[in-house]
Amino acid sequence: MHLDSARWRLLVLWTAVQFECLLCADDNRLSDEGETLAGHTVLNTLPRYILYDVNKPEGFNLRRDVFIRMASFIHHMNKVSDYHWILVLPPWHRLYHWRSSNLVQDRVPWSLFFNVDSIKNIVPVVELHEFFQMNGLRPLDAQVTLQDFNLKSFDQYPDFSDKWEIANCKGQIQKEFWNLNNLTFTKSLCISFQGISTLLADIVQELQPRTIIFDHAELALHNYYGGQEYWRIRKSMQFSNNLQEIAKEFMKKNLKQDYLCAHLRRRDFLYGHPSDVPSINNTAKQIIEKLSLMSNIKTIYIATDASKKEFEELNNYLQPHEVFKFEADEKTLNNFLDGGVAIIDQIICSQAKYFIGTSKSTFSFRIQEEREILGLPVETTFNSFCGDNIVKCTQPTKWRFVE
Repeated sequence: MHLDSARWRLLVLWTAVQFECLLCADDNRLSDEGETLAGHTVLNTLPRYILYDVNKPEGFNLRRDVFIRMASFIHHMNKVSDYHWILVLPPWHRLYHWRSSNLVQDRVPWSLFFNVDSIKNIVPVVELHEFFQMNGLRPLDAQVTLQDFNLKSFDQYPDFSDKWEIANCKGQIQKEFWNLNNLTFTKSLCISFQGISTLLADIVQELQPRTIIFDHAELALHNYYGGQEYWRIRKSMQFSNNLQEIAKEFMKKNLKQDYLCAHLRRRDFLYGHPSDVPSINNTAKQIIEKLSLMSNIKTIYIATDASKKEFEELNNYLQPHEVFKFEADEKTLNNFLDGGVAIIDQIICSQAKYFIGTSKSTFSFRIQEEREILGLPVETTFNSFCGDNIVKCTQPTKWRFVE
Protein backbone atom coordinates (compact mmCIF):
# COMPACT_ATOMS: atom_id res chain seq x y z
CA MET A 1 0.00 0.00 0.00
CA HIS A 2 1.57 3.30 -1.08
CA LEU A 3 1.84 6.24 1.28
CA ASP A 4 -0.29 9.15 0.15
CA SER A 5 1.93 12.06 -0.90
CA ALA A 6 -0.16 14.71 0.81
CA ARG A 7 -0.12 12.82 4.12
CA TRP A 8 3.64 12.54 4.44
CA ARG A 9 4.23 16.09 3.19
CA LEU A 10 1.95 17.31 5.97
CA LEU A 11 4.11 15.33 8.39
CA VAL A 12 7.27 16.92 7.01
CA LEU A 13 5.89 20.44 7.19
CA TRP A 14 4.77 19.87 10.76
CA THR A 15 8.37 20.21 11.93
CA ALA A 16 8.60 23.69 10.41
CA VAL A 17 5.54 25.34 11.94
CA GLN A 18 5.80 27.62 14.93
CA PHE A 19 3.68 25.48 17.28
CA GLU A 20 1.59 28.37 18.60
CA CYS A 21 -0.98 25.96 20.02
CA LEU A 22 1.74 24.15 21.93
CA LEU A 23 2.97 27.40 23.42
CA CYS A 24 -0.52 28.11 24.76
CA ALA A 25 -0.30 25.04 26.96
CA ASP A 26 3.43 25.33 27.62
CA ASP A 27 3.05 26.93 31.04
CA ASN A 28 1.25 23.82 32.29
CA ARG A 29 4.09 21.51 31.31
CA LEU A 30 6.64 20.13 33.75
CA SER A 31 9.98 21.83 33.22
CA ASP A 32 11.99 19.64 35.58
CA GLU A 33 11.71 16.48 37.65
CA GLY A 34 10.94 18.27 40.93
CA GLU A 35 7.51 19.62 40.00
CA THR A 36 4.30 17.90 41.01
CA LEU A 37 1.71 16.03 39.00
CA ALA A 38 -1.74 15.36 40.51
CA GLY A 39 -0.41 16.27 43.96
CA HIS A 40 2.49 13.79 43.87
CA THR A 41 6.18 14.60 43.52
CA VAL A 42 7.56 13.46 40.19
CA LEU A 43 11.23 12.52 40.52
CA ASN A 44 13.42 11.25 37.66
CA THR A 45 10.39 10.11 35.66
CA LEU A 46 10.24 12.72 32.92
CA PRO A 47 12.23 11.75 29.84
CA ARG A 48 15.32 13.62 28.74
CA TYR A 49 16.26 14.02 25.10
CA ILE A 50 19.39 13.75 23.01
CA LEU A 51 19.40 15.21 19.51
CA TYR A 52 22.24 14.99 17.01
CA ASP A 53 23.30 16.02 13.55
CA VAL A 54 25.98 14.93 11.10
CA ASN A 55 28.42 16.79 8.87
CA LYS A 56 26.29 18.06 5.98
CA PRO A 57 28.18 16.42 3.05
CA GLU A 58 27.90 12.92 4.55
CA GLY A 59 25.72 10.49 2.63
CA PHE A 60 22.63 8.48 3.51
CA ASN A 61 24.38 5.23 4.37
CA LEU A 62 27.05 6.81 6.57
CA ARG A 63 24.26 8.57 8.46
CA ARG A 64 22.64 5.20 9.09
CA ASP A 65 25.91 4.09 10.65
CA VAL A 66 26.07 7.17 12.90
CA PHE A 67 22.58 6.35 14.14
CA ILE A 68 23.84 2.97 15.37
CA ARG A 69 26.60 4.70 17.34
CA MET A 70 24.16 7.17 18.92
CA ALA A 71 21.66 4.38 19.66
CA SER A 72 24.41 2.52 21.49
CA PHE A 73 25.12 5.70 23.44
CA ILE A 74 21.44 5.92 24.44
CA HIS A 75 21.54 2.30 25.63
CA HIS A 76 24.52 3.19 27.79
CA MET A 77 22.87 6.32 29.18
CA ASN A 78 19.81 4.38 30.24
CA LYS A 79 22.03 1.89 32.07
CA VAL A 80 24.13 4.41 34.02
CA SER A 81 21.71 7.32 34.47
CA ASP A 82 18.81 7.85 36.84
CA TYR A 83 16.84 9.39 34.00
CA HIS A 84 15.07 7.95 30.96
CA TRP A 85 16.85 9.15 27.83
CA ILE A 86 15.27 9.25 24.38
CA LEU A 87 17.08 9.74 21.06
CA VAL A 88 15.52 12.24 18.64
CA LEU A 89 15.84 11.08 15.03
CA PRO A 90 17.30 13.87 12.87
CA PRO A 91 15.14 14.54 9.82
CA TRP A 92 16.67 13.83 6.43
CA HIS A 93 17.57 16.72 4.17
CA ARG A 94 18.68 16.93 0.56
CA LEU A 95 21.87 14.89 0.18
CA TYR A 96 24.50 14.84 -2.54
CA HIS A 97 23.00 11.84 -4.34
CA TRP A 98 19.43 13.13 -4.20
CA ARG A 99 19.50 14.81 -7.58
CA SER A 100 15.80 15.35 -8.38
CA SER A 101 15.86 19.14 -8.18
CA ASN A 102 12.11 19.42 -8.73
CA LEU A 103 11.32 17.67 -5.44
CA VAL A 104 11.23 19.09 -1.92
CA GLN A 105 13.61 16.80 -0.05
CA ASP A 106 14.10 18.55 3.29
CA ARG A 107 12.89 17.72 6.80
CA VAL A 108 11.96 14.22 5.67
CA PRO A 109 10.87 11.98 8.60
CA TRP A 110 12.48 8.60 9.21
CA SER A 111 9.11 6.90 8.85
CA LEU A 112 9.20 7.53 5.10
CA PHE A 113 12.21 5.23 4.76
CA PHE A 114 12.22 3.02 7.86
CA ASN A 115 9.89 1.07 10.09
CA VAL A 116 10.27 3.30 13.15
CA ASP A 117 8.17 0.94 15.30
CA SER A 118 10.79 -1.75 14.68
CA ILE A 119 13.53 0.62 15.85
CA LYS A 120 11.51 1.56 18.94
CA ASN A 121 11.46 -2.09 19.98
CA ILE A 122 15.23 -1.82 20.53
CA VAL A 123 15.98 1.89 21.05
CA PRO A 124 13.83 4.64 22.64
CA VAL A 125 13.46 7.10 19.76
CA VAL A 126 11.08 9.80 18.58
CA GLU A 127 10.84 11.77 15.36
CA LEU A 128 11.66 15.48 15.53
CA HIS A 129 8.02 16.54 15.15
CA GLU A 130 7.13 14.27 18.10
CA PHE A 131 9.87 15.91 20.17
CA PHE A 132 8.39 19.35 19.43
CA GLN A 133 4.96 18.11 20.46
CA MET A 134 6.37 17.05 23.83
CA ASN A 135 8.92 19.82 24.40
CA GLY A 136 7.20 22.81 22.85
CA LEU A 137 9.53 25.64 21.84
CA ARG A 138 11.72 25.70 24.92
CA PRO A 139 15.36 26.30 24.06
CA LEU A 140 17.53 23.20 24.26
CA ASP A 141 19.68 23.26 27.38
CA ALA A 142 22.91 22.73 25.45
CA GLN A 143 24.38 22.62 21.97
CA VAL A 144 27.70 20.75 21.79
CA THR A 145 29.79 20.93 18.63
CA LEU A 146 32.25 18.05 18.47
CA GLN A 147 35.59 18.68 16.81
CA ASP A 148 38.91 16.90 16.37
CA PHE A 149 41.85 17.56 18.65
CA ASN A 150 44.47 19.81 17.05
CA LEU A 151 46.86 17.06 16.01
CA LYS A 152 49.82 18.76 14.38
CA SER A 153 51.76 15.50 14.41
CA PHE A 154 51.48 11.98 15.74
CA ASP A 155 54.28 12.78 18.19
CA GLN A 156 52.18 15.52 19.77
CA TYR A 157 49.48 13.08 20.86
CA PRO A 158 50.96 9.57 20.87
CA ASP A 159 48.11 8.50 23.16
CA PHE A 160 44.98 7.63 21.20
CA SER A 161 42.89 6.82 24.26
CA ASP A 162 39.35 8.13 24.64
CA LYS A 163 39.33 11.75 25.81
CA TRP A 164 37.49 15.06 25.53
CA GLU A 165 37.96 18.64 26.61
CA ILE A 166 36.13 21.94 26.28
CA ALA A 167 37.99 24.00 23.69
CA ASN A 168 37.89 27.09 21.54
CA CYS A 169 35.72 26.59 18.48
CA LYS A 170 37.71 25.93 15.32
CA GLY A 171 35.20 27.33 12.90
CA GLN A 172 31.72 28.75 12.60
CA ILE A 173 29.17 27.09 14.85
CA GLN A 174 25.96 25.84 13.28
CA LYS A 175 23.19 28.19 14.35
CA GLU A 176 20.27 26.60 12.52
CA PHE A 177 19.54 22.89 12.24
CA TRP A 178 17.42 21.40 9.46
CA ASN A 179 16.39 24.91 8.32
CA LEU A 180 14.42 25.42 11.54
CA ASN A 181 14.76 28.82 13.18
CA ASN A 182 12.66 27.75 16.17
CA LEU A 183 15.35 25.42 17.56
CA THR A 184 17.39 27.51 20.00
CA PHE A 185 19.90 26.81 22.77
CA THR A 186 20.56 28.10 26.28
CA LYS A 187 24.25 27.16 26.16
CA SER A 188 26.57 26.50 23.22
CA LEU A 189 30.12 25.17 23.39
CA CYS A 190 32.76 23.29 21.42
CA ILE A 191 34.40 20.10 22.65
CA SER A 192 37.47 18.41 21.23
CA PHE A 193 36.52 14.77 21.16
CA GLN A 194 38.33 11.50 20.54
CA GLY A 195 36.70 8.21 21.39
CA ILE A 196 33.69 5.93 21.37
CA SER A 197 30.10 7.11 21.54
CA THR A 198 29.55 6.12 25.18
CA LEU A 199 32.21 8.70 26.13
CA LEU A 200 29.55 11.29 25.32
CA ALA A 201 27.93 10.24 28.61
CA ASP A 202 30.72 12.05 30.49
CA ILE A 203 29.82 15.27 28.70
CA VAL A 204 26.15 14.84 29.58
CA GLN A 205 27.11 14.14 33.20
CA GLU A 206 29.17 17.34 33.26
CA LEU A 207 26.46 19.56 31.74
CA GLN A 208 23.38 17.95 33.36
CA PRO A 209 20.97 18.96 30.57
CA ARG A 210 17.38 17.86 30.07
CA THR A 211 17.76 18.41 26.33
CA ILE A 212 21.03 18.47 24.38
CA ILE A 213 22.12 18.34 20.74
CA PHE A 214 25.46 16.99 19.52
CA ASP A 215 26.64 18.41 16.21
CA HIS A 216 29.18 16.42 14.13
CA ALA A 217 28.12 13.22 15.87
CA GLU A 218 30.06 11.27 13.23
CA LEU A 219 33.21 11.93 15.30
CA ALA A 220 31.97 9.52 17.98
CA LEU A 221 33.11 5.99 17.13
CA HIS A 222 31.46 2.61 17.59
CA ASN A 223 31.81 1.03 21.03
CA TYR A 224 32.28 -2.42 19.55
CA TYR A 225 31.84 -2.55 15.82
CA GLY A 226 30.16 -5.73 14.66
CA GLY A 227 29.32 -6.89 18.18
CA GLN A 228 26.02 -8.20 19.49
CA GLU A 229 24.61 -4.77 20.35
CA TYR A 230 25.64 -3.41 16.95
CA TRP A 231 23.71 -6.13 15.14
CA ARG A 232 20.64 -5.84 17.40
CA ILE A 233 20.36 -2.16 16.53
CA ARG A 234 21.23 -2.71 12.87
CA LYS A 235 18.65 -5.48 12.55
CA SER A 236 15.95 -3.19 13.93
CA MET A 237 16.51 -0.72 11.07
CA GLN A 238 14.00 -2.37 8.80
CA PHE A 239 12.91 -0.51 5.69
CA SER A 240 9.34 0.80 5.57
CA ASN A 241 6.62 -1.62 4.53
CA ASN A 242 5.73 0.61 1.58
CA LEU A 243 9.22 0.43 0.10
CA GLN A 244 9.44 -3.31 0.69
CA GLU A 245 6.14 -3.78 -1.09
CA ILE A 246 7.30 -1.81 -4.15
CA ALA A 247 10.50 -3.87 -4.33
CA LYS A 248 8.52 -7.07 -3.95
CA GLU A 249 6.18 -6.14 -6.80
CA PHE A 250 9.11 -5.30 -9.07
CA MET A 251 10.87 -8.59 -8.33
CA LYS A 252 7.67 -10.56 -8.87
CA LYS A 253 7.06 -8.90 -12.23
CA ASN A 254 10.58 -8.81 -13.65
CA LEU A 255 12.95 -11.04 -11.69
CA LYS A 256 11.02 -14.28 -11.84
CA GLN A 257 14.05 -16.44 -11.26
CA ASP A 258 17.45 -16.33 -9.61
CA TYR A 259 19.35 -13.17 -10.49
CA LEU A 260 22.72 -11.52 -9.95
CA CYS A 261 22.74 -7.98 -8.57
CA ALA A 262 25.62 -5.65 -9.39
CA HIS A 263 26.04 -2.33 -7.62
CA LEU A 264 28.22 -0.11 -9.77
CA ARG A 265 29.18 3.19 -8.18
CA ARG A 266 30.28 5.84 -10.68
CA ARG A 267 29.97 9.67 -10.44
CA ASP A 268 32.12 10.90 -7.49
CA PHE A 269 33.94 7.54 -7.24
CA LEU A 270 35.45 8.10 -10.69
CA TYR A 271 37.70 10.78 -9.19
CA GLY A 272 37.47 9.91 -5.47
CA HIS A 273 38.38 6.21 -5.84
CA PRO A 274 39.45 5.82 -9.49
CA SER A 275 41.47 2.64 -8.91
CA ASP A 276 38.40 0.84 -7.51
CA VAL A 277 36.00 1.61 -10.38
CA PRO A 278 36.35 -0.48 -13.55
CA SER A 279 35.48 0.80 -17.00
CA ILE A 280 32.02 -0.06 -18.33
CA ASN A 281 33.53 -2.70 -20.62
CA ASN A 282 35.53 -4.27 -17.79
CA THR A 283 32.49 -4.17 -15.52
CA ALA A 284 30.54 -6.22 -18.03
CA LYS A 285 33.42 -8.68 -18.39
CA GLN A 286 33.55 -9.25 -14.62
CA ILE A 287 29.79 -9.79 -14.42
CA ILE A 288 29.85 -12.27 -17.31
CA GLU A 289 32.80 -14.07 -15.70
CA LYS A 290 30.77 -14.48 -12.49
CA LEU A 291 27.76 -15.73 -14.44
CA SER A 292 29.90 -18.32 -16.22
CA LEU A 293 30.48 -19.95 -12.83
CA MET A 294 26.73 -20.04 -12.10
CA SER A 295 24.94 -21.71 -14.97
CA ASN A 296 21.52 -21.34 -13.31
CA ILE A 297 21.59 -17.51 -13.32
CA LYS A 298 20.68 -15.72 -16.54
CA THR A 299 19.20 -12.47 -15.20
CA ILE A 300 21.10 -9.38 -14.08
CA TYR A 301 19.88 -6.51 -11.92
CA ILE A 302 21.91 -3.29 -11.98
CA ALA A 303 21.92 -0.72 -9.19
CA THR A 304 23.98 2.28 -10.23
CA ASP A 305 24.35 6.03 -10.25
CA ALA A 306 25.81 5.83 -13.75
CA SER A 307 24.48 8.08 -16.46
CA LYS A 308 21.80 6.82 -18.83
CA LYS A 309 24.42 6.60 -21.58
CA GLU A 310 26.74 4.47 -19.42
CA PHE A 311 23.91 2.15 -18.40
CA GLU A 312 22.89 1.62 -22.03
CA GLU A 313 26.52 0.85 -22.89
CA LEU A 314 26.71 -1.68 -20.06
CA ASN A 315 23.40 -3.23 -21.13
CA ASN A 316 24.75 -3.72 -24.65
CA TYR A 317 27.90 -5.43 -23.37
CA LEU A 318 25.79 -7.80 -21.24
CA GLN A 319 23.58 -9.09 -24.04
CA PRO A 320 22.02 -11.63 -24.53
CA HIS A 321 21.41 -11.73 -20.76
CA GLU A 322 18.26 -10.10 -19.41
CA VAL A 323 19.22 -6.86 -17.69
CA PHE A 324 16.93 -4.89 -15.36
CA LYS A 325 17.15 -1.61 -13.50
CA PHE A 326 14.48 -0.05 -11.29
CA GLU A 327 13.09 3.14 -12.81
CA ALA A 328 10.68 4.96 -10.50
CA ASP A 329 7.51 6.32 -12.02
CA GLU A 330 6.42 9.85 -11.16
CA LYS A 331 4.11 8.76 -8.34
CA THR A 332 6.76 6.61 -6.64
CA LEU A 333 9.39 9.33 -6.94
CA ASN A 334 7.04 12.00 -5.58
CA ASN A 335 5.98 9.82 -2.67
CA PHE A 336 9.33 8.34 -1.66
CA LEU A 337 11.89 10.72 -3.13
CA ASP A 338 15.41 9.85 -4.27
CA GLY A 339 16.21 8.26 -0.92
CA GLY A 340 13.32 5.82 -1.20
CA VAL A 341 14.29 4.84 -4.75
CA ALA A 342 17.84 4.07 -3.56
CA ILE A 343 16.42 1.90 -0.76
CA ILE A 344 14.37 -0.07 -3.30
CA ASP A 345 17.67 -0.82 -5.07
CA GLN A 346 19.14 -2.05 -1.79
CA ILE A 347 16.16 -4.27 -1.02
CA ILE A 348 16.31 -5.91 -4.45
CA CYS A 349 20.08 -6.43 -4.25
CA SER A 350 19.86 -7.84 -0.74
CA GLN A 351 17.68 -10.70 -2.01
CA ALA A 352 19.71 -11.59 -5.11
CA LYS A 353 21.20 -15.03 -5.56
CA TYR A 354 24.60 -13.38 -5.95
CA PHE A 355 25.79 -9.86 -5.17
CA ILE A 356 28.82 -7.94 -6.38
CA GLY A 357 29.38 -4.37 -5.21
CA THR A 358 31.81 -1.48 -5.41
CA SER A 359 34.81 -1.44 -3.11
CA LYS A 360 34.70 1.24 -0.37
CA SER A 361 31.05 2.07 -1.09
CA THR A 362 28.85 2.27 2.02
CA PHE A 363 25.87 1.62 -0.28
CA SER A 364 27.37 -1.79 -1.15
CA PHE A 365 28.31 -2.39 2.47
CA ARG A 366 24.75 -1.84 3.69
CA ILE A 367 23.53 -4.39 1.13
CA GLN A 368 26.08 -6.88 2.47
CA GLU A 369 24.76 -6.24 5.99
CA GLU A 370 21.19 -6.87 4.84
CA ARG A 371 22.28 -10.13 3.25
CA GLU A 372 24.05 -11.16 6.45
CA ILE A 373 20.87 -10.50 8.44
CA LEU A 374 18.92 -12.60 5.90
CA GLY A 375 21.42 -15.43 6.38
CA LEU A 376 22.59 -15.61 2.76
CA PRO A 377 25.88 -17.38 1.99
CA VAL A 378 29.12 -15.47 2.58
CA GLU A 379 30.53 -16.39 -0.82
CA THR A 380 27.54 -14.83 -2.60
CA THR A 381 27.64 -11.65 -0.51
CA PHE A 382 31.12 -10.24 0.10
CA ASN A 383 32.24 -9.56 -3.47
CA SER A 384 33.30 -6.36 -5.20
CA PHE A 385 34.45 -5.23 -8.64
CA CYS A 386 38.15 -4.92 -9.38
CA GLY A 387 39.66 -1.80 -10.92
CA ASP A 388 41.05 -1.94 -14.44
CA ASN A 389 44.73 -2.03 -13.52
CA ILE A 390 44.61 -3.96 -10.24
CA VAL A 391 46.75 -7.11 -10.25
CA LYS A 392 45.47 -8.46 -6.93
CA CYS A 393 41.94 -7.34 -6.12
CA THR A 394 41.14 -7.17 -2.40
CA GLN A 395 37.64 -8.36 -1.55
CA PRO A 396 35.46 -6.93 1.25
CA THR A 397 36.03 -7.82 4.88
CA LYS A 398 33.46 -10.37 6.02
CA TRP A 399 31.58 -8.79 8.93
CA ARG A 400 29.51 -11.66 10.25
CA PHE A 401 26.09 -11.35 11.88
CA VAL A 402 26.14 -11.99 15.65
CA GLU A 403 22.92 -13.00 17.41
